[in-house]
Parts: sequence; structure tokens; C-alpha cells
Amino acid sequence: MKIQNVGKWNDEMFSKHPTPYTGFAGLVEKIRIRTILADANIGPKDKVLEIGCEAGNLITSINTSDKLTGFDISKEALGNAKKLARKLGKKIKFVQGDATKKLPFKKGEFDVIICSETLEHVLDPAKAIDRIWEIAGKKSRVIITVPNEKPKLVVKKLLKKFRIMDLVMPGIEDKQSEWHIHAFSKPMILKLLKKNFKIERVGSILGLHVIVSARPK
Repeated sequence: MKIQNVGKWNDEMFSKHPTPYTGFAGLVEKIRIRTILADANIGPKDKVLEIGCEAGNLITSINTSDKLTGFDISKEALGNAKKLARKLGKKIKFVQGDATKKLPFKKGEFDVIICSETLEHVLDPAKAIDRIWEIAGKKSRVIITVPNEKPKLVVKKLLKKFRIMDLVMPGIEDKQSEWHIHAFSKPMILKLLKKNFKIERVGSILGLHVIVSARPK
């Protein structure tokens, strides 16, 4: 896929596919966020960075720490995230930038780094993972999730067959999202991570998402 301006493209995609989701997709999102936060085990002293925070649905759900930073390439998404944070009375720092380029953070600055449902949107996921490794300290906990694309497509196909796709997942494409440059599977994400990270836990979220807890080697 040829994308001339990644930031502009992400702004366009966010405008076409805004969150939060409703229906079944919204329920899955809530379960995904709950699972991530359980794995992250964030304490009051932990500094947390979410790479690819989009509209802020995950980072504003963190109630166990107030040392929070959200990072995203889309100015449109960050605008929504800031509005949501203000609405909820959350003091969150938001930074705009490209996750595949050098990140504006110090190594070891964050105790927890979350990258959820982001790698499928970037041109080069391996570079994004390298950038995460560059800022992760020895004790940093890294939580990554990606959509498990094949099972998701099977579910969509069944919903479409029984003509309830629009009822159960309103506003969601019945095929792979045009915003997904890559179609991930568990073996694919583990292969990308194994160079720089020690895998501590691999799990599944309703069979639709892969969640990996890791620490830098």
C-alpha cells in the first residue's frame, strides 16, 4: 500500500472510523481494555505510556495512576482524546508523532508501555517495535495487542450471512478494515517481538485479539 502522508491518512481513517464502538464491537473493546489493564497491573507510582492512544478510550480508563502519556500520529484522534480526558477530569499528557520513528521519550522513562490495536495500522510494525524497545527500561512492562484477523473475518462472514452484521456491529466493515495495513496472527506478532523482548505471557481476548506481555531483553 502506497501512503504519501501517513499522518494525513490516519486523520482521514479516524474520521471515517471513529470510536468508541457500539454494539458487539463496543463490548469487545471494553473487554480488551479490562484485560490489558489487568495484565499491566498499574500501580500509583507507575508512569504509563500508550502508543497509539487514538481517541483515548484506553488511557482514560486507567484509574490506578495519574502519570499518563498518550501518543498518536493522528491529530484528529488526539483532539478527541483530549476532549475525553477533560470531560473525565483526567490530567493526561498527549504527544503527536510517528511510532515508527525515534520517540521523544527517554529510555526507562515509563514503567508500563501499552501498544494496543496499533501495529496493524503502521507501515512497518517491526520499526515500531524497535522504537518501543529503544525507550523501554530493563524493568518496563510492555503490553501489546493486535487483532487476530482470521477469526474476526470468520465472525463477520457469519454475521453477514445471517444478515445481522449491521445490527450486531453497526458501522463496522464486513471485511478487513481499510485502516488495517497488516493482517496479524499470533505467530506473526511473536516473531516480531522475539528479537528484542522476552515474552512473559501470551493470551487471547475472545479469540479475536492476541495480547502479549513482555519485557525487553
